[in-house]
Amino acid sequence: MTLDLNATTFWKEFTFSETRFFPRPKQQVELADGIVKIGSLALVFQLKERTEETSNPEAERQWFRRKVLRKATNQIKDSVRYLAEHEEIRLTNARGHEIAVKRADLQDVKKIVVFLPGRSLPADCWGTKFHASATAGFIHIVAAHDYLGILDKLRVPDDVRLYFEYRETVLPQLRKAGVVVEEPDIMVAFLSEMDLPEPRSIEKLRAFVQDLGAFDISYIMRDLQGHIVNPERSTDYYRIMEEFASVPRSIWREFKSRLVISLEASKAGTPRRPFRFAFPTTDCTFMVASMDPDWPVIGEDGIRMRTNAVEMFTQAAKYDLKTRIGIGLLISKDGDHFLLDWCLIDEPWSANAKLEDLLSTPLFGPAGERMVDSFLFRGDNAAPGT
Repeated sequence: MTLDLNATTFWKEFTFSETRFFPRPKQQVELADGIVKIGSLALVFQLKERTEETSNPEAERQWFRRKVLRKATNQIKDSVRYLAEHEEIRLTNARGHEIAVKRADLQDVKKIVVFLPGRSLPADCWGTKFHASATAGFIHIVAAHDYLGILDKLRVPDDVRLYFEYRETVLPQLRKAGVVVEEPDIMVAFLSEMDLPEPRSIEKLRAFVQDLGAFDISYIMRDLQGHIVNPERSTDYYRIMEEFASVPRSIWREFKSRLVISLEASKAGTPRRPFRFAFPTTDCTFMVASMDPDWPVIGEDGIRMRTNAVEMFTQAAKYDLKTRIGIGLLISKDGDHFLLDWCLIDEPWSANAKLEDLLSTPLFGPAGERMVDSFLFRGDNAAPGT
């Protein structure tokens, strides 16, 4: 059992499976079986797999208590202690880049034990969903197949974070009330924004709409480094990915809908105004534009024009919606190929006469506030294809 799937959901840039470091000279320790770090968020994993299972339920229960509830949770406590004791721990991510995990950056640490037991594990062990530690706090206990199901259903890094946040809120309440639920019950409640999960609600999962085609942008995220407008500023590449990893599925869907329209405009050689929208929670504006078909896109003139255009549109969109962060994507066409140029701007908003003048013309369409759902079910008015 491995956590290789983490690199798909959370991307290789934020995934660490080799976590050994030297807290002192000649003393090497393992921080955890796996780490995911996105900005101020860290998910710390311990894995436990039953390799010599028996048909004896009591023997399997003892394995669960010894390996999962005792050893794995103690290892999680060690991980939390290591992170607290060291100002930074240098780790190599799945992309092969060395990253400094800094204590001061971590504001949210999710602790997760994933276990793969034998088939004779008793029901009370299967029903153990968390462990409360006096020193490490809430520790999630998740069966391997349930963890894979969480990633398969949610797909978006921030939605996984929100799920574990929800799980941490509701499980102690359910235990206190004596209510037993399965992981799919928790998933249904999370997707439906219920206050508490209810037993035997798995049937509603059949109505869940996994509209990958409408929201999935992970394929362009995995190749983003090659399209950054300032490749020498390598932090831009990570910061753009962090922003997308810190917003829910609804924002991915809104971004992709504009991306598809802009792509079609580039394909047809039709001019159209750039798009922009903001997500107040992360203080970020997203801009998507298609290159004017009359502008050059290749050669020195084309590169300069694309660079200036994506920076100008991103600055203008960020300024218009008054956010600190602006992320822009410019799409242009070169023969049968499409070129993607990305831009990141991260600076406090301040009055700017040049941008005011630029925006005095109808550069963007009208903007308004609206609520959008992240998760859709068959029967919802917003559900596609129903």
